[in-house]
Amino acid sequence: MLSMSLAMSVSAADIDSDGVDDSVDDCLYAAGNSTTDRTGCPDRDGDGTSDFNDGWTSSNPNFGKDVAVTQNYDFTGVDHSPDGEFIASSDENGYLRIWNASTGTNIQSVNVGGELSSVSWSGDGAYIGITKNDDTANVYYSNNLSSVHGSISADVGGGDYPYDIDISHDGTMAAISIGRSGNGGTNGVVRVINMSDGSVIQNLNPGGEDRFFSAEFSPSDTHLLIGSNNDFYVVETTTWSTVRSESSPNGAVNAVDWSPDGKHMAICEGWDGGGATIRLYGAGSWTQQWSKGISTSCLSTDFSPDGRQVIFGMGWYQGDGATSRIYEVSTGNGVDDIAQPRPGNCNSGNGNNCGTSNGLSWSPDGTRIAQAFGRNDEGFYIWFADLDPDNDGWNTSDQGDGRSDAFPDEGTQWNDTDNDGYGDNPLPAYQGDACPNTYGTSYQDRFGCPDGDADGYSNDGDAFPNDHYQWADSDSDGHGDNYYYDVQQFTELHINQRGDAFPMNPTQWNDTDGDGWGDNYDNASWTSIRPADDLSTPDVDESWPGIYDSAATQVDKFPLFRYQWADSDGDWIGDEPNTPLSDGCPNTWGDSTEDRVGCADNDGDGWSNPTPDWLAHPEGDADAFPDDPTQWRDSDGDGFGDNTSGNSPDECPGEYGTSSIDRVGCPDADGDGWSNAGDPFPTDGTQWEDRDNDGYGDNPLGNNPDVFPDDSSQWADTDGDGYGDRPVQPNGDFFPNDPTQWSDFDNDGFGDNPDGNNGDQCPELYGQSTIPAARGCPDTDNDGVVDPFDAFPEDFYQQTDNDGDGWGDNQAVPNGDECPDEFGTSTNNSRQGCPDADNDSWADVDDEFPDDPKQWEDTDLDGFGDNYGWVNTTIADEVDIGNIITIRDQWGDAFPLDPSQWSDTDGDGFGDNNTGRLPDAFPIRASQWADTDGDGYGDNSKLGSWQPDECELKYGESYVDFYGCPDTDEDGVSDQTDPCPYDASISSGVLGQPDAEGNIVKCAKFDDADNDGIPNAYDSDYIAGSEDEAWNLDAELMILIGLLVFLLAIISVAMIAKQAGRRRAAYGRAEEMKVAAMFQEEEARKQEWIDYYVAQGDTAKAMELGWTPPAAVPQWQQHQMQEQQAQQEAVPTMFSLDDV
Repeated sequence: MLSMSLAMSVSAADIDSDGVDDSVDDCLYAAGNSTTDRTGCPDRDGDGTSDFNDGWTSSNPNFGKDVAVTQNYDFTGVDHSPDGEFIASSDENGYLRIWNASTGTNIQSVNVGGELSSVSWSGDGAYIGITKNDDTANVYYSNNLSSVHGSISADVGGGDYPYDIDISHDGTMAAISIGRSGNGGTNGVVRVINMSDGSVIQNLNPGGEDRFFSAEFSPSDTHLLIGSNNDFYVVETTTWSTVRSESSPNGAVNAVDWSPDGKHMAICEGWDGGGATIRLYGAGSWTQQWSKGISTSCLSTDFSPDGRQVIFGMGWYQGDGATSRIYEVSTGNGVDDIAQPRPGNCNSGNGNNCGTSNGLSWSPDGTRIAQAFGRNDEGFYIWFADLDPDNDGWNTSDQGDGRSDAFPDEGTQWNDTDNDGYGDNPLPAYQGDACPNTYGTSYQDRFGCPDGDADGYSNDGDAFPNDHYQWADSDSDGHGDNYYYDVQQFTELHINQRGDAFPMNPTQWNDTDGDGWGDNYDNASWTSIRPADDLSTPDVDESWPGIYDSAATQVDKFPLFRYQWADSDGDWIGDEPNTPLSDGCPNTWGDSTEDRVGCADNDGDGWSNPTPDWLAHPEGDADAFPDDPTQWRDSDGDGFGDNTSGNSPDECPGEYGTSSIDRVGCPDADGDGWSNAGDPFPTDGTQWEDRDNDGYGDNPLGNNPDVFPDDSSQWADTDGDGYGDRPVQPNGDFFPNDPTQWSDFDNDGFGDNPDGNNGDQCPELYGQSTIPAARGCPDTDNDGVVDPFDAFPEDFYQQTDNDGDGWGDNQAVPNGDECPDEFGTSTNNSRQGCPDADNDSWADVDDEFPDDPKQWEDTDLDGFGDNYGWVNTTIADEVDIGNIITIRDQWGDAFPLDPSQWSDTDGDGFGDNNTGRLPDAFPIRASQWADTDGDGYGDNSKLGSWQPDECELKYGESYVDFYGCPDTDEDGVSDQTDPCPYDASISSGVLGQPDAEGNIVKCAKFDDADNDGIPNAYDSDYIAGSEDEAWNLDAELMILIGLLVFLLAIISVAMIAKQAGRRRAAYGRAEEMKVAAMFQEEEARKQEWIDYYVAQGDTAKAMELGWTPPAAVPQWQQHQMQEQQAQQEAVPTMFSLDDV
């Protein structure tokens, strides 16, 4: 990235602060100084043409691999330093490394630990930031890789992961993109960090998104481009408001980038289940310029430094696998490809050996691209645009001919014998080495010759070969032409001066006050006048700078005062006018200091004598009393000086006046001797004091005298009772015409004096009662009982409350106390004020649960209250070990109208009492309640239900492929999918076909006497016996057979009865199967409609019928599936006993 310093004024409408108003700025989001083709765009060479149209990136770069550092672990990110000299990389082994961008040599490394996911180099070059898989970020100084703030938290909850970091171009902020570590986890944010102290500036969550994968500051740092899941956002960085939200991406936006001129934005999308897309957007218009479909995820992107090209780095799959593609920004046409090894064209399934381009960074000079590669062929790579960019016939690196170009970008140089950085070819070749066989660093007078003081001048051409700061002495005074100095704080004097401030004047070299006049002087008499150093203060030099030189010119008489240097009249006041200390009379000696400096002052008070051109005060500023050193000004011209401590001082120096009592010489309009300012009645000669400042004079014989001279709230007393007529506290009379009353505390119009006229019987309570015994007392509800004696002062119908429970004793009105002699708090059932032991507002006589505050009614009389509630709690699953089940901790009756049920632990609406109505066969499984065939597997087959019975009308114990279906050999696999349903050793494969190990699937041999395909052991129709032997029975055997026939007859009768019972049960099951078939038929019809809507692309209607769209398998899960498959393939196969 390029950093520019623009010394321009900034207008109010200038987003990028480049001094170009936004109305004419062609690059709103990047500062620039172009003027020819576009206005206000970046222009690196300052020729007026913007970089985009004056580019330096090759249009046919033919990138080749220049550096390859291969490893057995993934590199996750790369970024160039702003000057292009170095490259920073991050990897999954926890290393942050800095590489030489030209040679690929590792310069510095630091093991951060853990797994690094991204790296960013700040635009000012000072910092490098990384993100780690332990929910932290780190910022390091780029010069030594020491940590700036230590670990910075990127943790926003469980299961989150910091994917990306980007440091702003000015190095003040860093944006960390935080998303989920998988499909789970908490919501993510983009956390913006203050680089100065590591504190959090903002946690951004535009659009309420929960996954963020990438972020990039605009070149102007005024906007932040954020990539999320199926969206990207543009956020303004002053108010942090979202200025653009774009939902066109179809997958995760893994990487984003701004073009250097801020005109374009690259969007790099991940796999969305059917491919991926790379896009280019226009900044400001926020519209898509072009897009490209790709066969695999896009993982990284970067613009060329001139903004003319953009590169996208791909994942590992199919045609675009292991490839980075370069396009023209303006047209979208392909320019070049960077391809890593692509075994099998990346088409050999999920297990192919192609790698991924995790990070890309284009060098500022446009000739190199750094690449972080992973998955396979892991490592750090540098791609070079051309092996001979300067076309001088010398390759940049040794291509087997033993030759390499020491100056790969300079066509006139290729060898550097002394390795000093200057080519052996002489001038006019570029910077030809004048000393080709001697190492040297000179570059000012000659290139490549020894320069002992490293000032750029060769030793032979340097007047001061041992002084880095000097090389010439034009006036031959022994002081170098380069003038250096330090500025003293506050005084701004030049201290520690080095070199010559006057390189063309051999009599001057120092200029302490920096006014352009030298410190050396030519008048010998000044030596005794100029201050000398006080030896008693060795730490301070009080002497003036400079030395005596009779030939000195450009002399400064005042070497420590930058505004003066000449003094014509010799009074040591400088002649230069209009400065902080200029001589008011430059041709006349004088010592005045006040009104003007350096003029005559007879009385020595600092104020100059008046002259025709400088009048006395007040007409001018000269001394109004030139012979009185204690006075000099008379502002009002009344003959009294303004100086209050001088002779005859004027107490009103700015006003003419005749006052004589309180002050002298001040205005006195009414002539009473009191100055206007000291007279509260300046126009009334009979009054002059008003102690309480109420506007009435204290003189009792004057006009409008004050009866209460020390009370500002009163001045008259009409009834003479000693209280003022104004009705205000504390001394006001609220009855100004009644001498017997004066106070009315409650403002009810009745005086507080009980012995006066109409005395108030309740002086502190407002009331309008006129009854003598209760005069002035309140009766708010007008019920005839004054408030102090009324238990319900605001209720007309109630006055007493014998039991003190807040309910009135009058039962003739609706809110009367139903238990007037018992304290009570009940309110329900039209029964107020009766005892309520459990405080549930129901009177004990009405409460079926008088001691339970949560219950009061029991509609179904089952002993459980109708007020049902619960809080969720959890228990360990004893069947699915490790699983936690949420159940209800209940109170009250879950079925208030059903006396046979009251509890519903799993909250599915079916009661836990197995002898009650509609009992729950699975009382702690909320997704199951019925079990028609009684095999322990529930009938509810909806998605997510607990172990749904796939054969709900047939008893079965299968649990591997289906739950609850017949499993004759009890191997867990249902008979319908078991290739050998009567052989527990075989449960998978296809009969007669090879299994996973290549063995032919065949069932164990078994006896089947009746040839019905069912082994004798499982055949209920089979009766054991011998069919080949003849019956040779003796008499005893015949008797035994007779007994057996008799017993068989009895058994046959029982079997016939049992068979009749089975038929009845079979009839019932048949009816149930008919009902189930109806439901299955309805489900089948619904599934047919779902399939139809999905095929038509109408997913909204399909979702209304319960269809859930398949989730895309993320890349991390694909990788996990690959590892699992590899592990399964590595397990050795078992041999078959049948082959032994």
